[in-house]
Amino acid sequence: MADDTPLLEIDDLEKHFEQSTNILDLLLRREPSKIQAVDGVSFTLETNDSIAVIGESGCGKTTLLLTLIGLHDITGGDVVYKGTPMSDFDDADWKEYRSNVQVIFQDPFNSLDPKMTVEESLKEPLKIHDVGNRDERVYQVLEDVELRPPEQYLHRKPMNLSGGEKQRVAIGRALVLEPDIILADEPVSMLDVSTQASVLRMLKDLIDDYDASMIYISHDLSTVSYISETVNVMYLGRIVESAPTEWILDDPKHPYSEALVSAIPIPDPHHDRARTEMSGAPRDPIDLGEGCRFRDRCPKVIPPDGIDVDQEAYREVMAFREALERDDLPLERIRKELDDPGDQEAFAAAIRGEYFSGEMTGENATTVDAALDDVADGDLDAAADRLRDRFESVCENTPLSVEAEADWHVACHQYYDHDRRTKEDHAITTD
Repeated sequence: MADDTPLLEIDDLEKHFEQSTNILDLLLRREPSKIQAVDGVSFTLETNDSIAVIGESGCGKTTLLLTLIGLHDITGGDVVYKGTPMSDFDDADWKEYRSNVQVIFQDPFNSLDPKMTVEESLKEPLKIHDVGNRDERVYQVLEDVELRPPEQYLHRKPMNLSGGEKQRVAIGRALVLEPDIILADEPVSMLDVSTQASVLRMLKDLIDDYDASMIYISHDLSTVSYISETVNVMYLGRIVESAPTEWILDDPKHPYSEALVSAIPIPDPHHDRARTEMSGAPRDPIDLGEGCRFRDRCPKVIPPDGIDVDQEAYREVMAFREALERDDLPLERIRKELDDPGDQEAFAAAIRGEYFSGEMTGENATTVDAALDDVADGDLDAAADRLRDRFESVCENTPLSVEAEADWHVACHQYYDHDRRTKEDHAITTD
């Protein structure tokens, strides 16, 4: 490998799954829905580098990791290892890759074979890859993961180990082949807090000692500073912000990153800070389409030019419109709860009560009232068109990832001039 060749390049990587179809879907020849677990992820891992991928459960982190180790086929894009694309790997390439890319799984209670001793677990990868000096390597790695003296642990089975000891064995198993890359999938999330810090510090020292690089997957931003120099914040399959760790912890730019940082616990019951402005949970990653994927939870969603509307009220309109366009309104249930299911005015009012609490005035209120009347009359398309004409946001377009500052990339509409960007994109297309 040339000195300037990255160790691992993730290039616009996609992993989509097809949702299971039923008999009716087959008869009507409907296209199966796509679960967009990883959707256009790109970053580079250099030699002796440590990168974190952070996000809530369901954002695609673990699917990314399983795709990187070859347990999922790639849907789009590619992974390039030492200059060779994974799509071009032959059997010999895969054997080398799987020897040099090792995984630490999240759950040490299930990732170790309960029937195997510590010695057998550590020797297993050495046997698979036909590596010699097995006794010496096993003793050394047990010393390195601070299971001392090694003789006391060699013949123990997982049931005779604490949670922290199990995870140290799992870390040792990943290191025993002296790999180039460690993929760590939330390696301390199942350990108690008193053990987490010591394991993370040990892991950081070990990847330095073993001259390895790491991709660290976690939902807990508070652990990142122990282990990683760079953070990639992931939301619903996409990277929304990427920067050196301390920069994001000190001054996050994307609204999702801001919410994650504000949720980090502070060990001071008297510390006063603003409450996290993020509610709800990531939606199912099914047929997500275009647009910023955080817009339904974002406290800074951008209204159209010239419209004066409270942010909370605007977010309610956006959420209602999205449910309407996805045919996800519980209209039958709402109508059945009415004293008179045939009363259209009461039906419209009940829908309002279900979805709207904020106050709106003027043309904004008139538009929402008219859309609710359309829904009550059964004309959902007219309601959606009416709301779209009045309230469509730039956030409904997929944001570009721009360099907000040097080495600081953000995929958010707040960080570039849309008129200028549109002109530049048009010039590139027509040149």
